[in-house]
Amino acid sequence: MNIEQYLEELIKREGGYVNNPADRGGATKYGITEAVARTNGFKGNMKDLPLDVAKSIYRKQYWTAPRFDQVNVISSLVAEELLDTGVNCGTGFAKPLLQRALNLLNNQGKAGFPDLEIDGVYGSVTLNALKAFLAKRGKEGEKVLLRVLNIMQGQRYIEICERNPTQEQFFYGWIANRIS
Repeated sequence: MNIEQYLEELIKREGGYVNNPADRGGATKYGITEAVARTNGFKGNMKDLPLDVAKSIYRKQYWTAPRFDQVNVISSLVAEELLDTGVNCGTGFAKPLLQRALNLLNNQGKAGFPDLEIDGVYGSVTLNALKAFLAKRGKEGEKVLLRVLNIMQGQRYIEICERNPTQEQFFYGWIANRIS
């Protein structure tokens, strides 16, 4: 798949304008928070954020900058999962996930690649490790990798709610719509 297809699905999940006082992201439209919109130069009312501006922010900040586009060349399913996690949990949380997951799945370096440095940088070492893992484990391995990424994301939601019970109102939706 390509980024435009991912964005269509993502924006369907995110919806239009929302300003729930309990949402730590504040006012959002298409899943873009006001803080992110301002950082990317949008000065208007969040209710008026144009769809093309939201998509541009997603492409730049949540796809290209964290290099999920490079993962997409190797595995579209993994790239889409990382994009979704980055949007919902922040790219700072999402970027190291692939490295952490691959380290857990490499059987202490016996699976064809050594442990990766957990730095959230998707350079040739990380991308080659993903290629090696998928070459060894195939489609079943890809499903397992996705499951590990989802487990990590789900654990993040649990931690958020345990730290701040007011966030429990979002928990069901996070699990229903983000963990698959």
